[in-house]
Amino acid sequence: MELTKEEELLCARAAELAENSSYMVSATPFFTPRERLAVHDFLCRSGQMANCFWWGGYPGAERACGIFVPEWYLPEEVPAVSGGYAGAFDEERDRFFARLLEENPSLAEEIPLRALSVRGSGFASLSHRDFMGGILALGIERDVIGDIVVRFAAEEASSSQAVVFAAAKICSYLEESLTQIGRDAVVTERITHPAGEELPRRFESIAVTVSSPRLDGIVKAITGMSREDAAEFVRRGLAELNYHPAPVDKTVCPGDTLSLRGHGKYRIDTTDTETRRGRIRVTGRKYI
Repeated sequence: MELTKEEELLCARAAELAENSSYMVSATPFFTPRERLAVHDFLCRSGQMANCFWWGGYPGAERACGIFVPEWYLPEEVPAVSGGYAGAFDEERDRFFARLLEENPSLAEEIPLRALSVRGSGFASLSHRDFMGGILALGIERDVIGDIVVRFAAEEASSSQAVVFAAAKICSYLEESLTQIGRDAVVTERITHPAGEELPRRFESIAVTVSSPRLDGIVKAITGMSREDAAEFVRRGLAELNYHPAPVDKTVCPGDTLSLRGHGKYRIDTTDTETRRGRIRVTGRKYI
């Protein structure tokens, strides 16, 4: 995996934090999934990942900080670390760390990230893009903001409320300054979000049929492009498999994340069902 200059700097900074973790809890900024994967593999190779946990405020968070925990906080049995995509997004270590925070409130207090509730008046439906735009319009850097999870009431298609995870140092400013998003007035306040409570995401189910589960074929089926255009789309790096560009003939597997520039992001669920005509049925979920 070839790193960008920025990713190399992130890895170097994470290594410094790992060296200091014998004495205190320390944390990186919020990383994108690609940055997270790059740093994870770097720390695995250098043997510094054992006491680092990816945490974005709740299990399954997409944008997360690397939290380095001194050994005295950890029990004898800790889930093993592995490299690659599966290791960087390890659900078992995620759940373990959530339980650890619930059992150790003092550790939770030392982690420099908090949850905020942002509530609109109900006058307008607010999307993830609206909430993000309102926050960044305040001049805030993206790496101090984690996931923004829009909350939907049961059976409702629109929302005016979100939970925002942010670096602790920026929370007071957000509470004071984030008072309007678009034309709607909002109220921003700090909340306590239980570490083990997952925040459900909204998805749209997809199902396509392909001759084989190759990346270019699945891109073609999802986007409606011709095979030639889909192959060129992949070659230009506009299709990322597990947050990295991949060759056109790469096999897509259940559990993979597929990001298509301009066409959305997908979680692949199955690629092993054969239709009566001998084609492969691929099912998944599109993030909405």
